[in-house]
Amino acid sequence: MKMSLFDRKFGHRWSLAIVGFLALAPVAYAQIEKSLLFLPDKVDFGKIKEENGKVTQKVKAVNISGDTTFIISARTSCGCSAAEYPLDPIAPGDTVEVSITYDPLNRPGKFLKTARFFTGEERIGNSIKISGTVIPSRENLDQAYPEHAGPLRLSTLIINAGEISKTEARPLFVGLYNDSDRSLPLVADTDAPALEVGITPDTIEPFGIATATLMLKGRNIPANEKEFFYRASFVDTATGDTIVSIPVGGIVKY
Repeated sequence: MKMSLFDRKFGHRWSLAIVGFLALAPVAYAQIEKSLLFLPDKVDFGKIKEENGKVTQKVKAVNISGDTTFIISARTSCGCSAAEYPLDPIAPGDTVEVSITYDPLNRPGKFLKTARFFTGEERIGNSIKISGTVIPSRENLDQAYPEHAGPLRLSTLIINAGEISKTEARPLFVGLYNDSDRSLPLVADTDAPALEVGITPDTIEPFGIATATLMLKGRNIPANEKEFFYRASFVDTATGDTIVSIPVGGIVKY
């Protein structure tokens, strides 16, 4: 069989690379192989009231490896959660109990986090998902989102943009909170080319939050305007209803 120029030049090196990869493959697999089975296999805190403080759930961890192991450390994906574990050795087939705690303070809406328990000298990672929905306290809601409009609570119902030059682009922000028990898909609209609005995320889960970013572009304000008064509207795309229109006013600086 006639060999190509590529085969003659690189074939030997390519074969060595494949052999090297295959030799390393079992090692890589051993590094990601789990040694613990969690029962249940995920933690769902359900709906948590912020005013009730931290919540904790215990989970059984079974050693499914063929060797005695131990939990050497634990790490969670954010400072809002924590994990505790025993230091005792775990024989094959034996079960220990670990604890996972979540702090809902100032964290309204749905959450999805991860707790990872590392076992043995190899520090094998064993992960478990943490989820739930935080219902914020009325006190914190009144402070952060004092305004009401249908299913929405907002940080403000009017924006004073102050002075803006013709060469300036200024972002303005409105906090949004879904005060209903259904997902709220939103789209924003404006009545002027000088104002653009985006919502992140554009669907707010029940008791969840979002941020509306209003970008005011001075170059798009008509040349004859000394003052401006625009509106940004938020529409529920599930019903087609306009929930609220927020006025944005200011002065053009020449």
